[in-house]
Amino acid sequence: MSDLVAAAAAGKLDPVYVVSSDHPVLIDRALAAVRDAAVPASMRSWNYDVIEGKTTAARVITTCQTLPMMGALRMVMVRDLAATAADELAGLAAYLDAPSPSTVLFAITTKLDKRLKLYAAVAKKGWLHVLEAPRNPEPWIRAEAQARGVKLLPAAVGRLAEAVGADLSRLALCIDQLGLYTNGQPVTADDVDDLVADTRERTVFELTDAIGAADLPRALGAVASLADQRQSGIGVLAMLARHVRQLALCHVARIEGVARPQLPARLGVPPFVVDKLLPQARRYSAGALSRATELIATADWALKGHPDPAATGLAADAVASGAAQKTLGRQLGERLMLERLAAAIIASADPR
Repeated sequence: MSDLVAAAAAGKLDPVYVVSSDHPVLIDRALAAVRDAAVPASMRSWNYDVIEGKTTAARVITTCQTLPMMGALRMVMVRDLAATAADELAGLAAYLDAPSPSTVLFAITTKLDKRLKLYAAVAKKGWLHVLEAPRNPEPWIRAEAQARGVKLLPAAVGRLAEAVGADLSRLALCIDQLGLYTNGQPVTADDVDDLVADTRERTVFELTDAIGAADLPRALGAVASLADQRQSGIGVLAMLARHVRQLALCHVARIEGVARPQLPARLGVPPFVVDKLLPQARRYSAGALSRATELIATADWALKGHPDPAATGLAADAVASGAAQKTLGRQLGERLMLERLAAAIIASADPR
């Protein structure tokens, strides 16, 4: 529960809330908590106003200064300040110095620019709330499931976090769907796979994580599963190349002194994935990752039917040649290619 929601639930209300988030579910819950504390449901016909679309400072201030009818407080909700012109937002900043004691202003913005006068002033007074997803969504998933009366087994929690990531709105929807799907029975990882996750995608991630962890038996098992599913070898190589590139970016970020909070944006992944990538990157030197990229390019070259990599000057000692694949057939040839590739990359990891 966010500090905003907890304070509102305890009846502690500020005169102004400006809220921004990439997660609609967090905004909806913050709005509901403040509205429930400020205006009882029976009084909302008179004491709850919603301002939609482009507005003006004068309209917002006038609405906020209207006295409540037959109640202690009224509430004004502005749907999206981003639609309002910058000069109007500056005019609205004047209201912050003397907000109405009988009104709670709750304004949402989809574009937060702290350089603008209004947002800087709201932040200074402590009335700006940027609602973010937790770094690791698993505790949020467990709490959400408990609140909804859905029993999630530990493996299902991890699988749901892996399949959906930190998209809290989708996670909330998936938990509801899983509760209906299992009809009161505990939700298993297989239930998540059946209803939410793509099994092929899961197995590719199992392969990339196994290689990142330098776990050859697990990597070979993932390759076998991919072969059984007749997954495209070229698609697997694309995902593996992406993973190796992310590990290499971890090294670059460390050299450049990038702060931990900036890593998710730098790597293009949610924060909890960063927590997984960093220890994997420490297992592989920059040189080993460069070699892995070369091997993946060699394998991709061969899978696409080009001449054998040796003839082009690419490293070919650790992957199956195009000729070998033709001899074995597509399915076995791609499996051999991926097995050799995984073994060659893992062999370059630092022993632990």
